[in-house]
Amino acid sequence: MSHLLLATEAPNGFLLSSDLKEVAWGTVAFLIVFSLLVWKAGPAIKTALSSRTDRIAKELDDATAAKSEAQTKLADVQRRIADAGNERQRILDEAAQTAASLKVQLEAKADQDAAELVARATADVEASKGQALADLQSDAASLALGAAEAVVNRNLDAATQTDLIESYIAQVGASS
Repeated sequence: MSHLLLATEAPNGFLLSSDLKEVAWGTVAFLIVFSLLVWKAGPAIKTALSSRTDRIAKELDDATAAKSEAQTKLADVQRRIADAGNERQRILDEAAQTAASLKVQLEAKADQDAAELVARATADVEASKGQALADLQSDAASLALGAAEAVVNRNLDAATQTDLIESYIAQVGASS
């Protein structure tokens, strides 16, 4: 039967194809449901939106604080990098000064050692020269004594030699 009723009803027009009573009751029902939603769910929705807004604001504040902290750390790192460059240059300058100082000290020590070595070598040469002269004088004296003995032995006869030996023995005996 409802099929027959639907088929017999005439349309209301292009914009409103249903019955006006139905539209009125639908509007009233909509307004009731909407009012209940606004009355019951409205505060919860408002609280949820408010808490979401607060959470987003807090996240933005946290992000701003994190950005500020990151910028502070970046500035600190950049300062440390600059300090490291300055420290590196200071260390290089100090190393160059130390190297120059060590070079001067080593050259002075080498000059001093060379002077001492020359002095020792000169002393050794003088000592060797003195020793050679002493040895030469000793050899010359021995040769001269040997030559004198040979001359004396050739020029002395047996009686003169005996007299000389006895006088020498007498002198040695008298001095002891």
